[in-house]
Amino acid sequence: MSQQSTIEGHFRLFLNNVMNSHPTIDPELIVRIMLFELNLKRYIGPDIPHVHLDVTYKEGVDIHKKQEEGRDKYPIEITTNKWNDAVIFSGLMGVRHVEKIATDPDIVKITGKATPRHN
Repeated sequence: MSQQSTIEGHFRLFLNNVMNSHPTIDPELIVRIMLFELNLKRYIGPDIPHVHLDVTYKEGVDIHKKQEEGRDKYPIEITTNKWNDAVIFSGLMGVRHVEKIATDPDIVKITGKATPRHN
């Protein structure tokens, strides 16, 4: 029982470190991307997962301008959501790519999904 508590404590510490280093990124999403990156290295094909990010910006930020800036910087699909209040980044991405996107000081939060499939 104490072994489980030790592992749980290490994991909670790790998760807190992730949250503190990148407060705008959903920490569970980062962990999921990391796990896929580690596991995909064993298989033929891309070693990074397909990630779909929903990026929310500060109020008053021009979403369409952020969309165009993203298209200029990143070789992935970038569009606005149907409510035009967030930008969607979708494509093959690793943790380092998500971290780079998160450096924009206008970002409030990043949520999303990751999958090992590349379609």
